[in-house]
Amino acid sequence: MPNAPTEQRGDDLQPKHAKASSTAHVKKKKRSVVALTILLVILLCGVAAGCGYMIWQQHELDRVAEEMKNTPEPVLEQPANDVADPRIENPVDFAALMAENPDIYAWIHIPNTDVNLPVLQSVTDDNFYLDHNKDGEYAIEGAIYTQMANNTDFSDPVTVLYGHNLQNGTMFSTLHYFENEDFFNENDTMYIYTPGHVLTYRIVSAYLYDDRHILNSYDFSNPAVLQEYFDFVMHPDSLLVNTRTDTELSIDDKIVQLSTCMSDTNHTSSRYIVTGVLIDDQPTY
Repeated sequence: MPNAPTEQRGDDLQPKHAKASSTAHVKKKKRSVVALTILLVILLCGVAAGCGYMIWQQHELDRVAEEMKNTPEPVLEQPANDVADPRIENPVDFAALMAENPDIYAWIHIPNTDVNLPVLQSVTDDNFYLDHNKDGEYAIEGAIYTQMANNTDFSDPVTVLYGHNLQNGTMFSTLHYFENEDFFNENDTMYIYTPGHVLTYRIVSAYLYDDRHILNSYDFSNPAVLQEYFDFVMHPDSLLVNTRTDTELSIDDKIVQLSTCMSDTNHTSSRYIVTGVLIDDQPTY
């Protein structure tokens, strides 16, 4: 009697290629899961890094705001009339500042604003202090700085100082006070301290300007070009402008222009310029 056929397993009855296809599908699915997991981890790391950067950024801005708030304003003490030496004591300790960072060479103070800050210039990178603070560390607020096209003794006919306009009101943000006509009319004095001098400027104009590089766009060694630029400074073609109508500039004048960006998103490619003309140079010790 013939042997009964052995019972075959159900999966053995499937075509061989069907089992291979099923295995490949499982492997492909596993690879997809792994890839999605890796992508998710990368995205989470990116979100964490972004959140961390925002927290650091806010902490840095808060630190700068607190530091500016606690920085005393320079106080000038005029010499007695019977003293032969016309010099006065410089209220800014430049020896201490330069020991911290030799790129610090001046200090700017505008009464009734929060502008009370050191001025720096890098000897290697014109835009270094665009994103580095007065200590030379990377920082979102940067610092107030000039570029190498300007001398550090403010002897140029046009000196340009750059600074950020930040939401927390630090650096050059409060220059925008001069957009208000009443504030402009009531505040016209700016001081710049250097080792050996206190320079007093009269603020004569404040206006919206384009984002051209002023020092590279004009040849101020040409008297005609300089006078034409000075005429523009006092009569700018701008929708946002305040000027002293009793003042005109000549080529013998020396001006300082403070340049910052606009808060208005409609003027992202514009700059706000506050200009002061030198009216006094007081020697110090």
